[in-house]
Amino acid sequence: MEMAQMPDTIQSPSSAHARITANMANLANPHDSPMISNRSQRVRTVYLSGPIKILLPLDECEEVGSSGREQPELDADMPLPSASVGAKNGKIVYLSGPIRIIVPWDDSDEFDSTKLAPNTDVTTNLTALTEETVSEVRKFDCNHPDDTLSPFCPYLPGNEILLKTSEDGAPIKAVILKYFPATLSCCMVIRFVEPHILNNTSECVLKLYDRRFSTQHREDWDAAPWAPELEKEYQEFVSCGDAEEFFSYWDAEKECDDNWSAAYINNSERWSPAKREAYLQWESTTTYEIEKKAYENMAELQGKDVPKVFGEVVLNEPLIASKRNTSDENNEDDDEDVEEDSAEADRNPHTINIPGILIQYINGFHLTDLHEHLPSEHWQSIVDSAIEKLHHVQECGILNRDLNTRNFQVDPQTHNVMMIDFGMVSFREDAEDERQWESAQACQDEEGAVGLLMQSYLKERGGGSITYKPSERVLRLRYRFNDIDGEREGGTAEEDEYVEKHKDFVFRK
Repeated sequence: MEMAQMPDTIQSPSSAHARITANMANLANPHDSPMISNRSQRVRTVYLSGPIKILLPLDECEEVGSSGREQPELDADMPLPSASVGAKNGKIVYLSGPIRIIVPWDDSDEFDSTKLAPNTDVTTNLTALTEETVSEVRKFDCNHPDDTLSPFCPYLPGNEILLKTSEDGAPIKAVILKYFPATLSCCMVIRFVEPHILNNTSECVLKLYDRRFSTQHREDWDAAPWAPELEKEYQEFVSCGDAEEFFSYWDAEKECDDNWSAAYINNSERWSPAKREAYLQWESTTTYEIEKKAYENMAELQGKDVPKVFGEVVLNEPLIASKRNTSDENNEDDDEDVEEDSAEADRNPHTINIPGILIQYINGFHLTDLHEHLPSEHWQSIVDSAIEKLHHVQECGILNRDLNTRNFQVDPQTHNVMMIDFGMVSFREDAEDERQWESAQACQDEEGAVGLLMQSYLKERGGGSITYKPSERVLRLRYRFNDIDGEREGGTAEEDEYVEKHKDFVFRK
C-alpha cells in the first residue's frame, strides 16, 4: 500500500480517542466498518500487546467474539474509566495479543500501545497517550512475518506437511524447519520424515504455490484474507464448472499476450470472492509452470549458478482444514476431506491442486544485505559474480521481469552467489523475433537493476563503494533501442564506434 504523506494538522486527543475506540468496537466485523470499507481511507495497522483490558457496554461485549474472554468480576485494583460507561452497565474483556487494530492514518502516529503496562485499562489512558510524542508505527513490510502470516496458515516451524510427488503420487511426509515471508509462493525449509531421503537429500526448500497464503498475489488483486468459509465458496465455484471455464479463457489470453493479467479486464474489481479466488489459483499455477520451465531451461546451471531442483510435488492435505487434528475421530474426518479433494483434483487438477517444487537450500543472505555480512574488500567481487550469474541465466533464453537484488543468495563462507526466484520471467522462444526479444531486454535492463542498485546501496548503507561498468551486450542494446530518436540498426560500424566510446564508462552515484 502506498504510504501517503502525513497531514499538516493533527486532530485533538479527544477526537483521536473517539475514533480509535470506535475502531475497537468494529474488531469482530472490520469489513462492516464504514471507515475501513472506504478504500480511499488512509489507514495503518497498530499492534497491541496484552493483556489489555477494555471496558465495553454489555451489548457490545458479544461483538468482540472469540478475541476476548469474559471475566466474572472486576479486578479490585483496576481503576474504573471515567467515561460514560460505568461498572454497573459494563463488563471487562481481556484481549490477548498481539492484536491488530486498524486506525486512521492521522491517528496511528498518536497512539502507541506498547506504552501500556500490564493490567492497565486502555480507556483511561488512551487520551493521555495521544498527547505524547511517540515513535512512528512500523509500516507494512512484505518481508516481515508479522505482516504476512495468516492466522490460518499451517506452515509453521515444527508442523508436519503432507505432500505427494507429481510424477507418480508417492506420499511424502516432512517437518517444517523454517518459514520465509510469503510473496508469490509459500517458501519453507523442510526435512523429510517418510521417506527420510528424497533424491539424495534430507533437507531442502519447498516452494508451494498456495494461493491461500501467497501474500503478494492476494495484495496485488485486492483479495480478502483467506478463510475456510471463502474456500467453501471457491470449491462450489469449481464443482459447478465455472472455474474450469474461466481458466480456459485466461489461458487463451495469456497465450496471445505474455503480459496479460486481470488488470486488462475492466470489471475485475466487481468479481465475486469465489471468482477472484479462481483467478488467484490460476495465477499461482501459472507462476508454478513458469518457474518449473525456467529451471528446466537452466538444467546445466543447477547447483552452480542457480539452486538444484529435486522434484515437483503437490500438497496432499485438505484445503479447508486449518491444521491437522490429533484425535482419531477428527483424523477420520481429515482423511475423508483428503479423499474428496483428491477426487476433485483428478477431475480439475489445475483448479484444485496446490503445486510445489523442491529445490536446494542456500543457507546464505540476500545480496541486498551484503554490507551487513561481509567487509568492503569483498563487495566488488561478489557483485561482479552476481552479474556474471545473471549473464549465464540470460544465455538460457530467460528474461526476469521482476529482478532485484533480493534475487541473489550469497554463501557467507564460500562467497558463492546463486540466482533465485524465477516465477516472473519471459522466454526467448515466446518472442516473435530477435528484435522483440532484444527490445524487451533493453527495456528491462536486468544488469543495471543489479549493478546500479548495489552501487547505490553500498554507498548509502555501507559507507563504501563499488564500480559498475555496463557490459558490451548492454551497450549494444542501449545503442539500438534507447535512443531518443527511436530504434537504430544493429551490427553497424556506428554501433561499434558507440561501444568503443562507452566501454570504459562508469556510473557515478
